[in-house]
Amino acid sequence: MEQGVGRLVAECIERSGLSARQVAARAGVSASTVHRIVNGVVSPSVDTLDTITTACGAGLTMIAAPLATPAAAAAARAILDPLYPADVAADIELWARRLDAWADGDPVEIVEEAARTSGVLHRPDAVRLSGETTIGRLASAGDASGQRWALSGAAGLDLPSFDEAVPAISVMWCEDPSALVPVLLGGALRPASAPDGAAVVVAAAEPDLFLGTFERDRVVYAAPIQIAIDAISVGGDAADRAREEIRTW
Repeated sequence: MEQGVGRLVAECIERSGLSARQVAARAGVSASTVHRIVNGVVSPSVDTLDTITTACGAGLTMIAAPLATPAAAAAARAILDPLYPADVAADIELWARRLDAWADGDPVEIVEEAARTSGVLHRPDAVRLSGETTIGRLASAGDASGQRWALSGAAGLDLPSFDEAVPAISVMWCEDPSALVPVLLGGALRPASAPDGAAVVVAAAEPDLFLGTFERDRVVYAAPIQIAIDAISVGGDAADRAREEIRTW
């Protein structure tokens, strides 16, 4: 959150044509406070943020939107997956504490909370595609893009054979969606008009998401915990089946 606010303030300062010191003086705060906010060291109060953005000549509008925080899913993996590194980034550590507190240490609830807050369908970089295609086409596109990739969500629950249809809603994690989506588009796949109308969601993965991946029938899948998180996150039948699965762990 601090980093997102910091980027917002930095962008407002840049657009204003003023220096950070000038903005601080106009806002009545210290230059060090603005510096710490921009660098994600502190999270300002709403009043302070409003004062700073106003000093930049920008209005502050607040909306409530579904959370789509990669660190929440990473935190669940850090808690539950022994393969995950013990030394984690500060934002993942913060989310691990939140998930553990909200779920009271219950592994099933940790996955549920991570799914609710990591929201792959709502990530800004996510590309939602509708239509029908095969698991093999996704795998071939992933390989052709020359990057790491892994399937998750409904596909990870079903583990279809190479020639079988992709179950909805499946998630395809990759390093760079912009290099993968053009390979997938065309034929039966097209941009989805609404999130819940997607068959496949292509999203950028943080590097540690590829820890614990496994291969079956020439297809790479995300770690089981990530598959469950994504299946519950996208909702529908996949979510119900993922809940049944994690209760057997």
